[in-house]
Amino acid sequence: MKMKNIFIIIIFIGFISCQNKDKTAIDPVVALFSNTTISAERTYRNIDNINLKLDVYSPSKRLGEPPWVKYTDDKKPVLLYFHGGGWRGGEKESRVLEILPYVAKGWVVVTANYRLLNRASLPEIVGDCKTALDWVYDNADHFKIDTTKIVISGNSAGGHLALMTALAKEDTIYKCNYPLKKRHKVAAVINWYGISDVAMFVGDWTDKHILIKDQKQLEEVYKKTSPLHYIDKNSMPVLTVHGAIDKIVPFIHAEKLHKKLEENGVKNKLIKINNRKHGDFNAEEMTNTYREIWNFLDEIGINNI
Repeated sequence: MKMKNIFIIIIFIGFISCQNKDKTAIDPVVALFSNTTISAERTYRNIDNINLKLDVYSPSKRLGEPPWVKYTDDKKPVLLYFHGGGWRGGEKESRVLEILPYVAKGWVVVTANYRLLNRASLPEIVGDCKTALDWVYDNADHFKIDTTKIVISGNSAGGHLALMTALAKEDTIYKCNYPLKKRHKVAAVINWYGISDVAMFVGDWTDKHILIKDQKQLEEVYKKTSPLHYIDKNSMPVLTVHGAIDKIVPFIHAEKLHKKLEENGVKNKLIKINNRKHGDFNAEEMTNTYREIWNFLDEIGINNI
């Protein structure tokens, strides 16, 4: 048999082999049913007759009989995620697609609702989010969470709340008649086009009064609800993703945050996505961004599963 024909046969066998492998390969999306459990609508705080809920996505094994689910024994990194919506709207369910990359990697993921500005002041909203972090710590053993690998994330107003939850020191402005626990450590923040300077963000609002009941406190609220106010040399690493032509949360929010982190020697990365507005990133840009996120987390010791 001629060498050319042998080569063609080898190529053909290789092609058939690849086709067979494709047929038997596990689909990572389909596999989520078998290796992940959602514990939905768990109350993490009751305040002002409002039950604040969160959902937990956990690596697990289905048993087919009571107790139905067994959580994996080894402790996992956890992502605590807050939705966006300008502090006025949104809900945890609307951001499920944004947390799926972490679920697919075998992380525990917690998505939490919080009161909106029609029910609470901005400091009280921050207090809700800090209470959600308390809940993660309190339930770490049950859900097999590694509390040394807590990452907080969110988009837009949720990015702001992620930064505030991780950075803000305890202050009476956030307590809201609830005894917040000791300041919990956070390993990193993944900030998707979040607000870093509240005064700059609400500059042309005609209803600034909704930020705080006592208008005499407005200037204090601007300062104490702005992540920029809390950055120091002990701050945790921060990765920021922001569209260069964002008109909702202008790119200067990311630039000011990056500059302040750099001035304090804090590990951080700013991913600027050119010609993009408020989260209108395409599939290629999202894929590349998540590669950057995994690399960043690897660099700070949060190894991917």
